[in-house]
Amino acid sequence: MWAQYLTIQEVNNLESDRFIKIFGNIVEHCLAAGIRILKHRPFKCIDDIVKAIDNYLDSLKDEEKIQILQLYPDSVSKLAGFSNSMLEFNTHQKIIDNSQRSSLRFEDKKRLKQLDKKYKEKHGFPFIICGKEGEDIEKLSAEIEARLMNDTQQEIEIALKEVKKICKLRIYEIVK
Repeated sequence: MWAQYLTIQEVNNLESDRFIKIFGNIVEHCLAAGIRILKHRPFKCIDDIVKAIDNYLDSLKDEEKIQILQLYPDSVSKLAGFSNSMLEFNTHQKIIDNSQRSSLRFEDKKRLKQLDKKYKEKHGFPFIICGKEGEDIEKLSAEIEARLMNDTQQEIEIALKEVKKICKLRIYEIVK
């Protein structure tokens, strides 16, 4: 979360290198996204930035989309591993809070780990869900199971939609 929000006018007036630094992590560790959306300035509103990111992601070839998806942290595996540290990469990739995590039964962790492993083996990238939607362990397990039924092409598109949701939330944390 930014200490101070930027206005659209401030975003439009940022020097290119500063813009890329700020917006280069809207898509996880992807400076190319920041560089690409820089070309779309000036933006009229926040949704123009969101559209620019969405268009960038949609314009990628499948191999490039997979590379983007592989940049995202493997949150499910970390949750199932049940480390002592808080499982919170940022507000949007937080899958479950610490109180829920501590109540996870061994069977739940084992099931999640198995589902996560199957998912990664089948699709070649980690399971991605916008954290605001993946906070219930039962729903998370059911979602992974359901998405395991998809072929990889379908799953690329679904995971990309989740990435777009994460990006939109990140943009709204930066710009007001």
